[in-house]
Order: sequence, then C-alpha cells, then structure tokens
Amino acid sequence: MEIRLPSFTHKYVVLCVSAVFVYAGVFGVSAIEVFTPAEVFVENGTTVTLSCSFKSRELISSSSSVTWSFLPEGEAVAFTSIFYYTGGKQFPGSVPQFESRVEWAGDMNKNDASIRVIQMQFKDNGTFSCDVKNPPDISGQMSFTKVRVVMKEALPQTSAAVIVGGVIGAVIGIIIIAVVTYLIIRRQEHSHDYRGCTSLESVSSQNTRVGKKAESSNDNSCCSSPSAPVQGPVIYAQLDHSGSKNSFHKMEPVVYADIRKN
Repeated sequence: MEIRLPSFTHKYVVLCVSAVFVYAGVFGVSAIEVFTPAEVFVENGTTVTLSCSFKSRELISSSSSVTWSFLPEGEAVAFTSIFYYTGGKQFPGSVPQFESRVEWAGDMNKNDASIRVIQMQFKDNGTFSCDVKNPPDISGQMSFTKVRVVMKEALPQTSAAVIVGGVIGAVIGIIIIAVVTYLIIRRQEHSHDYRGCTSLESVSSQNTRVGKKAESSNDNSCCSSPSAPVQGPVIYAQLDHSGSKNSFHKMEPVVYADIRKN
C-alpha cells in the first residue's frame, strides 16, 4: 500500500530544507575585515611601505591570498592588479610601471598584508587597494589608500625629527616653568622673613633714635663727667685804657673765651 503525503506537507518540507541551506550559507561564511591608511604622502624617489592589516575569525592557511591593485589618479577605469601573494609566494601584476618595483613586506601569521614599492615616482599618484581572502572568510571588502608622491619640501611636517623636536621643546618649557616657580617661592619666603618699613617710617624711627640718644647724652652729662673737654660759657668785658674817671674813655671790648670746666 502506497503512502501519500498531502501536498501542503510536501511544500512545508521543501521550505524547511531550503531554509537550512540558506542558514548554513549565511552563517557558515564569515566576513574578513581589511584596514589601510586613508592617505599616504611619499617623497619622490624614495621607497614606501603600503600598510595593510586584516582581521579574520579563521586560522590563517596556505590558501589565504592577498591582492594589491592600482588606479591612476584622474582615471575612472577599473583597478588593475599589481601584486598577488598566496602560499608564501609572490607574483607580479600586469602594470608595466610597477614591474620589479613591488615586493612583499607583510606576515600573514601576524595579519599583515603590507607591500613595499621601490623608487616612487610622480606617475604612481593614485589609489591603491588591498584585498585579503582567508577561506572560508572570503566575503570581506577591500580597503583603499590614496598615495600622493611629492617633493621633499611639500611633505607634511609629521616626521620623526619634528616629533622629537616638539618633545624636547616641551621638556625645556616644563623645566623653565619649574625654575621660575621655585624662584618666586624663594623670593616670597625671603619677603616674609624680612620685616621692612617704608621711607617715612624709617625717617621717623631715625629721628626717634636721635632724640633718645640726645636725651641719654644729657642724662649722662648730668650724672657723670664727660670723657672730652666741653666748652663753657663765653664772658664779654670792656677794658679802660685812660685811667681817669671823668674823661671820656675809649673802651675796648675784650672777649674772654675758652673758659673750660675741669
């Protein structure tokens, strides 16, 4: 006896199986993330390392691959491959201007997919893309870096020398501020220790000291004999040279001075 399932049951089973396959397809393949700097300035005639890193949920295997492509500045055509790396081997791209100038500079075990471009030229201005695949992580998007080849004078002031100079300048500034602060504190301490006075106070104090000194001198003169000779009172007198009482006498003033006390 043949068993027949209803038609709606058959359709339900097909729908469930399809959902399982869709679920396995969506969640069985994870996305890989790729990172590159947005813009890089390069001095003409020098060698540059174009950095590219990635993040994958799967272990790195020999089937992982890296593709670098290039789009010239001002052109709207598709990117052209200039470098391919897989299984520990590197392969040149199809752009003649990069022939023998691109080499591997990364390490897949460290999630590094960087390359090195030798002797950069002005015609290398444009956009470089980095695309990493690590099966089953193959659904990630590539990352882009805009490269600008310029003369040395036009390079942004972000070199190591400028950074070191800035650090040294900051240290010197901190030292100067510390020294000035220390001198100010010392000066304030000295001003607190010294109790000065104004010019008027100084004159007043000097007059007071002079007055007290005079008083003490007078007191000492009354109580004790002076250590040096002191000039006494001056006596004035007139001498009579005629010897007569009734005649007009010529009087000669005589000053007796320098009468000293013993």
